[in-house]
Amino acid sequence: MWQSSPPGSIYDYIRVASFSIGPDGLIEQWSRRAAGLFGVAAHEAVGKDPVEAFLPGEVRREGHRRVGEVLDGKEWTGLVPFRMPGEDGAHGLAEIYVMPSETAIGERAAVCIVVDVRALRRIETDLAASQAIFGQSPFGFVLFGTDLTVVRANERFATVFGGRADDHRGRTVGDYLTGAEADRLTATLERVLETGNSVTDLQLVGTAPGDTERRHWSMNLYRVHSGSGRPIGIAGLATDVTRRHTAAREAASARRNLALLNEASARIGNSLDLETTARELLDVAVPVFCDLASVDLYQGLLTGDEAAPGGWSPLGAEAVGGSAELRRVAFASAVSDALPHPA
Repeated sequence: MWQSSPPGSIYDYIRVASFSIGPDGLIEQWSRRAAGLFGVAAHEAVGKDPVEAFLPGEVRREGHRRVGEVLDGKEWTGLVPFRMPGEDGAHGLAEIYVMPSETAIGERAAVCIVVDVRALRRIETDLAASQAIFGQSPFGFVLFGTDLTVVRANERFATVFGGRADDHRGRTVGDYLTGAEADRLTATLERVLETGNSVTDLQLVGTAPGDTERRHWSMNLYRVHSGSGRPIGIAGLATDVTRRHTAAREAASARRNLALLNEASARIGNSLDLETTARELLDVAVPVFCDLASVDLYQGLLTGDEAAPGGWSPLGAEAVGGSAELRRVAFASAVSDALPHPA
């Protein structure tokens, strides 16, 4: 089945060009990619001897011999230095595949396919470096296609979400997150794909397969493009920041407790009156520490008795009396319609 592909492919990177040579050994047809590779328009190239026009002087004799062999029906593939018109030295290195052909009247001709080897070697190096970084990264990496399905994931990502890296191809956001978190990440991916604006430190919460603990992830998202500039997907770099969230939460709790103690020491105990002290206590505790609180005291304490009911004398030898009645002396609530219950 023939399938049309949008512009942008590996050929945008490796710079493949083609042209044809007529029976006289001169350029007969010149492709647009050849014009881009050599910097020469078709009307300037057609009718020229390709050996004289594009090969450095020291290899022209061998070039003419090879062209003659091809026009005699022999295929040839090899590496050839080439130069731009007007330059003396070699500009680059090309791999050339020359195939014999025939004209409409049976004359021998040739079709030439040219690949810029320098660009190809650079791509091979970049690919090797990319593979090393991608495979050895301590962070989870995932590449979403333009349809927002996973095109590729690295081993670190697979370690968190299970299976092998290749098992994640074709999965969607809903396979990793649920509910509002999945909707939020999907909307963010769509926005990055549409605008090209990167997103950093997107905070996500979820659970890994087989784990009930809530995990926190920080994700950076950016749009990636083909050599022609066409958007081909969104790359995501994810880091597990659960420990950081836990540490931050514990530190915040410690700071709140310390602040509460500081406020309590400053506001409570300035009066010897029990009811005043009780109100001061609740002013500090509600709503910072709790939403609802009351202070109930034995009636005997309020009337001046030295011991509470059922208490012991200072010598611990005998029980003392006292009223067991409680009276509510202070009440506070963070809820506006809450009513104090009788003591």
